[in-house]
Amino acid sequence: MSEPHTDHYTHAHDEPHDFHAANRAFFDQHARELRHPDALKLREKNVAAMVRAYPALFDEEQTEVLDYACGVGLLSQALCPHVKSIVGVDISQGAVDQYNAQASNQGLAPEEMKAVCAELKGVPGELGDAKFDLIVCAASYHHFPSIGDTTRALAYFLKPGGSLLVTDIRATPDGRELFKKTHHHIVAHTHGLTEEAVRGAFEGAGLVEFDMRDGFRATMSATGEETQWFLARGAKPVS
Repeated sequence: MSEPHTDHYTHAHDEPHDFHAANRAFFDQHARELRHPDALKLREKNVAAMVRAYPALFDEEQTEVLDYACGVGLLSQALCPHVKSIVGVDISQGAVDQYNAQASNQGLAPEEMKAVCAELKGVPGELGDAKFDLIVCAASYHHFPSIGDTTRALAYFLKPGGSLLVTDIRATPDGRELFKKTHHHIVAHTHGLTEEAVRGAFEGAGLVEFDMRDGFRATMSATGEETQWFLARGAKPVS
């Protein structure tokens, strides 16, 4: 299934734009600026929506979590009290360094919360072949050129019966752009994401029990526009 509203941003000579490289460079440069009030508010809304919608996924004694596109660790820090351990993964070394410094400053051992710099492909040997009860990815799917490829990679790291939980901006009925043009070099899906696209990515990755619902509304700091955020969940089959 094709993914609607993907921005085909190109360099000169019609070469495909490298969103991965652009995002890595952007977040390396701005890692120290990401702990701003708007980001903290969005973090709280994301975590509250996740725990409220899917309480059974969070067990402070047992749940081992992968936080993909973890950034500087805002989401991980808020989820920490609800789960046993969190491993953050991000393509930005600058963000990962900030994540681990903050975890250390909070007195958290690496076994409780740590981050690594990697671009996961979903192949043997990555992350020491670790598997997780829950994978979360918040406010990041709109950055990925192919949400299908990303979802397939993440599904590889789920334990049987484990869940992938994604939050992001829902596309509007009129399909208008939601991101400023100044951010188009790092945002692949400038119109947000439709349920059709997200369902196709999850089911294409072999995940079952797909569920997508409205989570909360939030104002985009760059545009001042209020947007609808969704939560999407899928599970890895037990057998």
